[in-house]
Amino acid sequence: ANAVPLLWPRKQFFRNPNHCLLSTQVCLLGMASIGRQACYWVLCLLILLSLLLNARIFLSGSILLEVPTSLDSRLLLWSTNPKSNDTPIVEKGIPSRNVQETTKSETKEGVSKKQGSSLIWKDGCQVWEDGMPRPPIHDSTTTTTTTTTNPPTGIAVTLAKRKNKRGKDLLNLLCQKVPTQQAYFYEPQGIDLLMLIEIDGVTHDQVAECLELQAPVVESSKEDPVYWHNLDGSILTTYEYRSKTGRGKVYLAPFEMQYPEYIQKNQSRLTEQMEGCDRGTDFEDYVQGTRYYSNDVLHLSILQGYDYLLKVDLDIEFRGDQLFPFHLLHDMRLRGAIFGHSGEFLPKGFGGCTRNINNVVDGFVEMASMINASSGQDKPSWARQSNWKQPCSAGVEEFDRGKDQYYTNLVAMSVDFFQSEHVRAYGKWMNEYYPGFFRYGWTDQLFFHKAMGLFLGPDFRDYVADYTDFRCKKFATCWFPWAGMGKTTKTAPSHFCAAGGIFHHGKARSVFGPFNGTFSNISAPLAGNPHVSQYQHDCSII
Repeated sequence: ANAVPLLWPRKQFFRNPNHCLLSTQVCLLGMASIGRQACYWVLCLLILLSLLLNARIFLSGSILLEVPTSLDSRLLLWSTNPKSNDTPIVEKGIPSRNVQETTKSETKEGVSKKQGSSLIWKDGCQVWEDGMPRPPIHDSTTTTTTTTTNPPTGIAVTLAKRKNKRGKDLLNLLCQKVPTQQAYFYEPQGIDLLMLIEIDGVTHDQVAECLELQAPVVESSKEDPVYWHNLDGSILTTYEYRSKTGRGKVYLAPFEMQYPEYIQKNQSRLTEQMEGCDRGTDFEDYVQGTRYYSNDVLHLSILQGYDYLLKVDLDIEFRGDQLFPFHLLHDMRLRGAIFGHSGEFLPKGFGGCTRNINNVVDGFVEMASMINASSGQDKPSWARQSNWKQPCSAGVEEFDRGKDQYYTNLVAMSVDFFQSEHVRAYGKWMNEYYPGFFRYGWTDQLFFHKAMGLFLGPDFRDYVADYTDFRCKKFATCWFPWAGMGKTTKTAPSHFCAAGGIFHHGKARSVFGPFNGTFSNISAPLAGNPHVSQYQHDCSII
């Protein structure tokens, strides 16, 4: 009976004094109610912000912990092992960084030591911050000395891929060749190994057994995988081992190679007929296996603990009676080399399976150097910041022609350069170009010289080191593996390694015989002067 109406007639309200008293009470009650509601909404907002913050932390993997610089500035992320509810595992992720900002100190277990000057942008191209390569690579009269006692660090990345019934054949090849690589190259050179395993019917445990690997007695073991957060958002799972002697570090990684996005969206493109190239019945494995080194490998965060990345094919075999006479990566540093090769297609390049590659380069230049007003697209940030507008080695024949330049079954490359944002952008562009790898049968032999020529100038060859001397070859001045096949040659072929070669690319065939199981406890010496290649290419003798 004493309830206060919610709506008051305006005239009656002002004529009756009792109404004013009631109105005051109602106002006080209303203000209290509004205050309670405001507190309620503020509390809800705080709870919502808290939930969003925790969700962001959860999605990023975990809380980022500050770690000492002795761990190479790696971010240790703790989470729960997916195989166990109570076993912690270590996740490692290293943030992306520009080439010119890289300077790394000694890290845990001597794994990595970044030294030397960095590449910088100058007039829209990349050069060494203290000038062009030191010493000039093309000048055989230049000598230099060094007081460096810690050689550069390197990791070889090998993709063992075979998605058919011949998986066991690849395992046999791996078990035959890789031990020679470990004993006569990786360990003397102080190079670690990452092996990605995608072989039907073969597990990483089988690979570890045939290579006689040991579980390391350190903070992680083969039972505790390490998850690496890569620069492209993917995750690499590795199991850490030691070599038979305990000197070499080996990472084994169960792996599944992904297709380019344009094929993921339309799988029928895998069945399209190749043009101007025939890769045989295993073309998919072949193209995927070589395509990996022009894009996917460049995003691996595990590389950021090293100065150099090496590609050594599974069918490369090393001899045990003669080793590299110097530390290869130290020599690359002396020479200011971004890329080291062991075979160059001279003098005209190799034109097989190279169709349309120059269109890829032209399209990338157009995309990265122009603002597309109609679509609203701006230049990539790296192109704006560097003022890059055109290929830095334009006019150099080896860059301009659309052909293979290097034989890439044994190459070394600078992590700083090949993991830079702009090189990764080109690798992504090349791999997503359609029609491309699967239509024309491209390999990584089309990638390295184009990537360097785009950003290194005025001549990318000034940043390349030649180690063809050390390849076993049938003819001393013609390294081509097919040289002299099917015809009478002017010069009789000699022993494959008579000219001083220490490794042989022999597919399934072994030149040096079965591996005897011995590892030499030798470390490659640090040369005071850079190596000057003695190889003189001349196939006219054949």
